[in-house]
Amino acid sequence: MARPLRIEYPGAYYHVMNRGLSRRDIFLEDKGRERFLDLVSDISRLWKIEIYAYCLMDNHYHLLLQTPRGGLARAMRHLDGIYTQRFNRAHHRDGPLFRGRYKAILIDAEEYFLSVVRYIHQNPLQAGVVSDIDRYRWSSHRGYLYKSERPLWLNTHSVLSRFGRLREYQQFMDSEIEKEVVDFYEGPYQRPILGDRGFIEWVKQRLGDRARVEQEKPESRSVFGLGVERIAGATAKVYGKRLEELRRKRRGEENEARSMAIYLCRTLGGHKHSEIGRVLGLEKTSSVSSACLRMKARVEVERKIARKARRIEEELQKSQGRT
Repeated sequence: MARPLRIEYPGAYYHVMNRGLSRRDIFLEDKGRERFLDLVSDISRLWKIEIYAYCLMDNHYHLLLQTPRGGLARAMRHLDGIYTQRFNRAHHRDGPLFRGRYKAILIDAEEYFLSVVRYIHQNPLQAGVVSDIDRYRWSSHRGYLYKSERPLWLNTHSVLSRFGRLREYQQFMDSEIEKEVVDFYEGPYQRPILGDRGFIEWVKQRLGDRARVEQEKPESRSVFGLGVERIAGATAKVYGKRLEELRRKRRGEENEARSMAIYLCRTLGGHKHSEIGRVLGLEKTSSVSSACLRMKARVEVERKIARKARRIEEELQKSQGRT
């Protein structure tokens, strides 16, 4: 799995999360949850960060935020670091509380803003903690429903302004999460950007000269450096085939290498179905989507296929080290 992408720029939107070391609980009582939310208030005030959604589970947390002035790393050091100190003091322990550095997924807010809010608010439902998200106390959803439970630092306007009535917001939050979003979060390879290749290119332009620096970092190469041709080439090499063989269509016969390339182009490169189809010889985007889903299912249950996917990723890492 890719490490968190360390890209910061003013105005960026992030889905930030962190989990307890060895999946241990980071919230043991309501007072601890309240201490954590007090610190969220601090980072909102000190670094002018906009908070749109949150959810506190027993062993992890989720935040959807925007950094109008940048400064995500400083804010998160404050949040995780001070909370760890207070947790340790309250429970007579020492040492790290979290499994490591927070994970921050850069969000294409134009496409996925509401979807990520819904994903965060449905976390207790998907985990089987509650059967109705309206009843879960430790997420921002209740702040959206009831002004009396809304923290002053929670920005609800940006979400609610997209709905005519509160009831429409509630119906959206109760509706099914898009399969594309579920696949992004639950797939074996989680990209550090939720957005298509066009958004990634926009980020590169937004960063200017800094994009070249970021592209040299191992955790960023999978986003900035992996084109469809490169992924397809590495796949062909691992399968012992020529690139042209991945593009061949044979009626009634699955081209496993091509399906693998399609799957990795989506999960590692974030490319659009139409772009993948153009390079790999599939005219219909539905065919690309179907091949991707079939291979995803195989990677999840077949060890041999999963090992092959890892070998291709290793080959990509080696080839990038040579460029």
